[in-house]
Amino acid sequence: MSRKIVMTLVCILVLGLSGCGDTLTLNQYNTSEIWYIAYTDIDTVCGSNELTADGSSILHSEENYLLLSYVVDSNIEITKELKDGGWDHLILTNPQWIDRFGDPSKLKPVEYGSLANSMQEFLDVQMPILTADGNVLPDGVGLYQYDGETLLAFPVHVALGAAEPIEAKNPLIILVDKPAQSLKASSCMLPLTSSGNVLFAEGEKLQESFDESKLIDYGSIEEFQMNH
Repeated sequence: MSRKIVMTLVCILVLGLSGCGDTLTLNQYNTSEIWYIAYTDIDTVCGSNELTADGSSILHSEENYLLLSYVVDSNIEITKELKDGGWDHLILTNPQWIDRFGDPSKLKPVEYGSLANSMQEFLDVQMPILTADGNVLPDGVGLYQYDGETLLAFPVHVALGAAEPIEAKNPLIILVDKPAQSLKASSCMLPLTSSGNVLFAEGEKLQESFDESKLIDYGSIEEFQMNH
């Protein structure tokens, strides 16, 4: 894939819609001591092999503290695909997010072959762009439904104060055990970090790693504010 195409996809990911669904306040959730990276020039970061490598290294070092939540349909129009399967949202997330804001026992596996054809076609095109090995569902990435009443999820730009979180009622979940390992840095993890969909449950080590990297000139570590 050419660099021009990759950068176009990055721009689409970062500059998408502000959110959809039922919004809410975060007062009922434990959002204390969560940090994010506020990038000032994510295009330059993703366009540089050296800076991308630095960003990827930080994400790998923080793997156990990553909180990933990305409402895909807040950024890409997939109304038909969701409707065909009876889902209200498509959410990319990881176990740490479910542990903190949901209930892991409510996750029920979904077979890829049981999805509506339109959703399979969407995932067949989109997932190879996002995954590190180019597979639709590589090892450590699975599909689930959430049987709880609701699941807190972040559209793009919630951490930046430009959108509101939602409570999904019947989402199709793409659960990624190790996002920094399984998802591509340049076309997925770094743009999602910039849009506030990758957060960190540990700040001190994150700050140290960031200060020691070349990314120091392209952003800063900020604490997530509950009133966003």
